[in-house]
Amino acid sequence: MKIKITSLLVLLMMSYNSYSQYTGATPWSNCFGKNASCNYDGCSAIEVNTSSSSPVVAIVKKYGRVVKHAYISAGSRYTFEVKDGTYQIFFYYGTSWNEYKRMSSDECSSIYGGWEYNENVTKDNPITLSNQIMTYTLTSTVGGNFNTKGSSLKEAL
Repeated sequence: MKIKITSLLVLLMMSYNSYSQYTGATPWSNCFGKNASCNYDGCSAIEVNTSSSSPVVAIVKKYGRVVKHAYISAGSRYTFEVKDGTYQIFFYYGTSWNEYKRMSSDECSSIYGGWEYNENVTKDNPITLSNQIMTYTLTSTVGGNFNTKGSSLKEAL
């Protein structure tokens, strides 16, 4: 009986550590900061809806620098508030989130947290927003109107 309980506890802890992020978490806040609200005239929004099976880290860049990022759980939605301007959005997918994984970034010397397996990075073309909302719905759809382009962690971070 003792072995079964210990095994169950270890299994639960491994599962928790693998998926310990929540929608809106900013796993790299030590480098890129938290996602502040837009309290200015001339604000827009970037909304990301995930599929029911794939969490993602969305990364928002302006002038080639990360200005916002967030972990978005599978089947969830997150909205970034941004000042009007031009942004490029990256999507970082994978399986088994590891909060201790060391990541490489030209902007920061030490950031931690990333996918252990099946890492994939995609991006959209730069978008210009002016008092608008851009919505990304990340599900496979026949005849859909959005196709991401391949990218890399080096370009995204």
